[in-house]
Amino acid sequence: MEAIKTKYDRILLGLCALIALVIGAMLILNIVSFNSQFSPPPKAGEKPADLGPDKSADVAKAETVLETKAARKALQLPGGKLADLFVSTPVIKTADGQVIALLDETAPQLRPPIDNIWLYNNELDLTRDDIAQLDNDGDGYTNLEEFEGKSNPRSRTEVPPFYTKLRYKECVKDPLSLKFAIYNNGEIQLSRTEPKPSKSAFLKEGDVFPVDPRFKIAKVEMREITKDGVTDRKPVLILEDSEAKNAPPLEIQLGQTVERPNLSAKITDELSGKDFVLREGQEFELPKMPGTKILVAKVNEESITLSFILPGKTERQEQELKIK
Repeated sequence: MEAIKTKYDRILLGLCALIALVIGAMLILNIVSFNSQFSPPPKAGEKPADLGPDKSADVAKAETVLETKAARKALQLPGGKLADLFVSTPVIKTADGQVIALLDETAPQLRPPIDNIWLYNNELDLTRDDIAQLDNDGDGYTNLEEFEGKSNPRSRTEVPPFYTKLRYKECVKDPLSLKFAIYNNGEIQLSRTEPKPSKSAFLKEGDVFPVDPRFKIAKVEMREITKDGVTDRKPVLILEDSEAKNAPPLEIQLGQTVERPNLSAKITDELSGKDFVLREGQEFELPKMPGTKILVAKVNEESITLSFILPGKTERQEQELKIK
């Protein structure tokens, strides 16, 4: 029995050695086959044909395909709307249960008049009722002003136009009454009855009214005036007002008085808290824009017109502000 056991052990050991040899041979054959599929770079003097078929064209084509960016095309939905398969569509549910797609331009505005898309793209909190009045970047302009001014609500260096913070608060009237008192052989006497009565010496066409130099005597016209059914020719004095360049000339019939109050605009700069009281034709500067002259081009009781040239620009612009 002992002899048989010894022979059995030898037979088993030999069988294991044989199996190991077979496995090793198979590995060597696989390595040789693998190397034959990938030829080494050609040596000096060798041509690609010597190493097998030339695959360079196929490789170049594959590289071109890999480097080409595929265009993202949105899925066309019924009704002509597009749905991007690569990005989820953001939605919000209102208190009344309405689900609003934020990127849908036809969806109701959550915080009118601000667009939902603008709030979403600028990462502003649409759930806040006061989001329009907040100043997220601390530049002094509300989110609503940033939206209307097409500026970035998260950048302190990108702000709306300066006039966004200007308010036309009040139209201030200073009384002024003028009377065409005397006309004799081309000589004219013009008097002021308000605010302080005063009359001039006799003047001629082209003279400046010395009591108030803003007025210049342009000319006197003889016109047919009908009153109480009676027509008569009477002189009409025409004055040019240097402080109201956009207004028509002032006309005064002989013996009559006209009211020509001086209109001034009270303007408040909400950024600096500074007030300006300006008449038509006057200029001013804002603390945040030193060196930029802003002209009050027109003043009336309902609105004013500002004229200015922005830094770095050459064209003059105008902006109307309505009284508030």
